Amino acid sequence: MPTIQFLPFQQSTESDGRRTLLEMVRELGLPLQAACGGKKVCGRCRVIIEESRDLLPPPTEREREALGKLIEKGYRLACETVLSDEARVYIPEESQTRPPVILTSDGFGDFSIRLQPAVKPYYLEVPPPVLERVTADRERLLGALEAGYRLKKTEIDPLVLPQLPQTLRTRENQITAAVRNGREVVGLFPGREERLLGLAVDIGTTTLVVYLLDLQTGKRLAVSSALNPQIHFGDDIISRIAFCQKDPEGSVQLREAVRQGLNDLISRVVEDADVRPELILEAVVVGNTAMHHFFLGLETRYLAMAPYPPVVQESLVVKGRDVGLAINSSGYVRLLPLKAGFVGSDIMAGILATGLHKSRRVRLLIDLGTNGEIVLGNKDRLLCCSAAAGPAFEGGHVRWGMRASAGAIENVRIDPETLEISLRTIQDQPPLGLCGSGILSAVAEMIRRGILLAKGNFNPAIHSSRLREGRDGPEVVLRWKWESLTDQEIVFTQKDVAEAQMAKAAIQAGVEYLKEIFGNQPIEEILLAGAFGNYADPEDARTLGLIPVLPATKVRAVGNAAGYGACLTLLDKNRAKEADRIARKLEYVELAGNSRFQELLVDSLLFPGATDFKEFI
Repeated sequence: MPTIQFLPFQQSTESDGRRTLLEMVRELGLPLQAACGGKKVCGRCRVIIEESRDLLPPPTEREREALGKLIEKGYRLACETVLSDEARVYIPEESQTRPPVILTSDGFGDFSIRLQPAVKPYYLEVPPPVLERVTADRERLLGALEAGYRLKKTEIDPLVLPQLPQTLRTRENQITAAVRNGREVVGLFPGREERLLGLAVDIGTTTLVVYLLDLQTGKRLAVSSALNPQIHFGDDIISRIAFCQKDPEGSVQLREAVRQGLNDLISRVVEDADVRPELILEAVVVGNTAMHHFFLGLETRYLAMAPYPPVVQESLVVKGRDVGLAINSSGYVRLLPLKAGFVGSDIMAGILATGLHKSRRVRLLIDLGTNGEIVLGNKDRLLCCSAAAGPAFEGGHVRWGMRASAGAIENVRIDPETLEISLRTIQDQPPLGLCGSGILSAVAEMIRRGILLAKGNFNPAIHSSRLREGRDGPEVVLRWKWESLTDQEIVFTQKDVAEAQMAKAAIQAGVEYLKEIFGNQPIEEILLAGAFGNYADPEDARTLGLIPVLPATKVRAVGNAAGYGACLTLLDKNRAKEADRIARKLEYVELAGNSRFQELLVDSLLFPGATDFKEFI
């Protein structure tokens, strides 16, 4: 078979004349963007055919639309291109997925809680066997637990039992038994083992974060993060569900991808903390409903169909070995409860972390991603919804959008007199595109300078070389060609504005609808969770109308609230019951097909910070 070589990675694979370049790249694990998961709609999987022994197939209509004149330079879309003879394919830097800046910190500080982990160590001196009265190893261990700690009716995990004879005889019958909830021995260690460990796991659509904690001290020993490997099958949830529907093995591939990604991170935190993985005996996993289902290998197709029912809503407790997690084989994994198809356990963890369910004040929690989860309320009542914001604030569907990684524009400022533009990028690298906070910043600045009007259209009265007519209509040049690392101009188009406009309108309308149901009580604090909420400028968000413009309202970024909530649950088993109570108390408001939400959505399309906004109210 002919060989296709991928540069600059010096990796090759054989072509059967049927697979697309994108499918080959996936098999090789190369970092090529494919936001839509291969559905041929995003136009991100751009490659350059440097050399081919055969004539290239003519570009498709979609390629002509997405690439324009770049086709003349050898550019093609990997999802559309099938090569049947030997070729060299170059993946340019702007098409590569780059290591992201992943938020692992939170706005809460140390864990100031009473430590009550599910797994505790019990130091024992087990009596040796005697001829006069032969008692089995198991019975002597259980007898010692009852005599020393009054633990009755304790069981031993079947995989622990084979370890018992050798462990008992290693240090003169002195052992440490790790017992879960006083009911089950899940670990045995010779001598006195003071350190038992746990994992808090946050499975995001885009990223994975793993925290390693000491269950006896509450100390955070290590944290590691990475892109969710499922990214190769689609940037968003719906793309991945569609992939599963198209490919009979899709669910298996997505399940194994996320499990392998987590196990790689577990290896990292174990190495960083210089500990043994068999000491990890408990894990708490949170994530949105789709990630929860992918991790467990559950059916996801119905999550994309009204009324979007999950397979299960209640919390689950399973053995680590049953979900392929690289912890002690007898350890347990707890998954916090879900509420609905698009409100998952990450929101339960976020509520736990912020104490929203205990607050006397009315507070608003927004976790903004492809779906913006919104929670409004206090100790008396909690409302939640999920607004389909789309991927604009994650860099998706924006021509020069990208994830938050080195070179991503995170802040835009426009001189009010000259309209000259200054950019700040992540790690001060040459600009490659705009991440979510950069998109928010660009739109907000254009509104403040009168370049964008309330309806989202460019102001025809503005005269600047940066505002021009592009191939898709009016656009603003953020970076000239000679200033750009990609040798292409970085622009923000009318279509890009519309994407940001729709995203902010969905969130704004969701908030307004919950406020109406709650009786329009004053919101005293707005909590912004997740990476976007942490890095976004609240003033930019107000300018767009993304968050309510309430002078007396405090806005606070709470970082990775879901990860913090998972850590709390790991260190205090009572928080799991608390999460169950939150899930039962939480009132889910469905927005799909809701006529009042649709009215609010239309009203929310306007930019309140625009100079002509008052003309429309």
